[in-house]
Amino acid sequence: MNKNRYRIVFNHARGMAMVVADITVSAYALTAPCSPATRISSATFRLTRLSLGMLLAVGGISFPAQAKVIADSQASAHQQPTVLQTANGIEQINIQAPSAAGVSHNKYTQFDIENRGAILNNGRTISQTQLAGQVAGNPWLARGEAKVILNEVNSKDPSLLNGMLEVAGRQADIIIANPAGITCDGCGFINANRTTLTTGQAQLSDGQISHYAVQQGMIRVEGKGMDSTRQDSTELLARAVKINASLQAKALSITTGQNTIDARNGEVTVQTREGSERPQFAIDVSLLGGMYANKIVLRGTESGVGVHNAGTLGAAAGEVMITTQGTLTHSGHLQASQHIQLSSAGKMSSRGTIAAGITRDGKTSQTGHLLLSSKDAITLSGDQRAKDSVVVKATQITADTSQTHANRVDFIASKGNVETRKAVVVAQQIRVDSAQQLNNDGGHLSGETLSIKATRLSNRSGTLQHRGEQALTLSLQDGIDNRQGRIITQSQRLTLTGSQLNNQQGQISAAQIAINTASSSLNNQQGVISASKKLELTSQGVDNDRGLIQAGESLTI
Repeated sequence: MNKNRYRIVFNHARGMAMVVADITVSAYALTAPCSPATRISSATFRLTRLSLGMLLAVGGISFPAQAKVIADSQASAHQQPTVLQTANGIEQINIQAPSAAGVSHNKYTQFDIENRGAILNNGRTISQTQLAGQVAGNPWLARGEAKVILNEVNSKDPSLLNGMLEVAGRQADIIIANPAGITCDGCGFINANRTTLTTGQAQLSDGQISHYAVQQGMIRVEGKGMDSTRQDSTELLARAVKINASLQAKALSITTGQNTIDARNGEVTVQTREGSERPQFAIDVSLLGGMYANKIVLRGTESGVGVHNAGTLGAAAGEVMITTQGTLTHSGHLQASQHIQLSSAGKMSSRGTIAAGITRDGKTSQTGHLLLSSKDAITLSGDQRAKDSVVVKATQITADTSQTHANRVDFIASKGNVETRKAVVVAQQIRVDSAQQLNNDGGHLSGETLSIKATRLSNRSGTLQHRGEQALTLSLQDGIDNRQGRIITQSQRLTLTGSQLNNQQGQISAAQIAINTASSSLNNQQGVISASKKLELTSQGVDNDRGLIQAGESLTI
């Protein structure tokens, strides 16, 4: 019966007439009467095709765009925000009244932010905003503004955050919770103290958020990335996180897995649910992705689900900490002006660069330690640098073709070998503690002090250079293979002890040398053993075919 009948509504804020069907309700699901300041006048007309066409032609009518933020009509009235439009046409969310603890709890069936942005209205009176100019006061806040704005989304679809979200009025923390997921493509936050994006359920106690329960969902950063540099801290809490673009923040914390996270202190309790499909990675940073902050903390708690970084992680004024209960794979660039700590329950591999205590422009800072630890094996084939120390702990360490530079370098393998084939390790102090063999074939280990504990040393075509003056002792139960290798020390004394020594075409030199292979023979074919002062050699036999054994002062065989 309302055929061809329309209502023209004049919007004073926008300064134009808007036409809607007579039977149409607001696209923004107003759940309470507007305040007198925001009431609009209306009149009902019968529009002919001609008159409607004329109005459209002169731009006298504006059709409201489809709402991107929709309040949940099934929620309690005090949890339904009012969604309007500002004078310049972006969405304005009049948040609900906060609890006594200052938490405004708002529920939605859709929470998408367009690239023009949106306003969370936390002002009791008129507020000046960056995105929308002046914004009228929020009538729900008669008793006071919110300290925390919780935006809880009940939907089967992820929230798409494609623009800035600005808090009008009093500054507040922003929380967006959508178990279906969150995708950020050009998102950011204005006038917020702290930002939390989560795929968990926010749990409240006494009007304040006590913890987050995460069981599912992924947070993605894509396209134009995420700018959270205006906030003191930024949290991402999800089952998994994928970074395909730049994520910028001050203090960045990412926690993944099926967890309960304490909202006050960040304490994590793992809550694994059997039967759900595990993600491929807990945290996945692609070649185009990156995280840039003063401090970065990444935690993956799900057993067997690892962390992958092919992008750039940079901490400009602090440290980087990454822990995972799965594997850790790094092929990108990892830099911190202070410390870097990587820890994995599964295997760890790095073929990228890692720099601790080094600024983005390559200058060294006051301090910087690099710790790599795994309950499994570690494989390094990239570049590791630190202002102070590089410590690598694993069941087995393979650092072939890698480069490691620091004041101190420790390689500690609890079950297997330490392998530095064709690697370069330069430090003031080098310590190798291997449950089995040190394999330095083609490698170069150079330090003021060298400490090597292993059952066997293979140094074929390799170099062990001891630049300090302290005595160097190498005691290797299963012997030394130094074919075409070099063991050189500037110390006063070098002691080599083992079941056998093969120095074919090799070189061993020091001021004083003591060699003991009493249980086997010494092979020095075409090799050189040279002491500038004193040489003592104890062996069952010596093969010195075309070799040279010499001492400047005394020689005892």
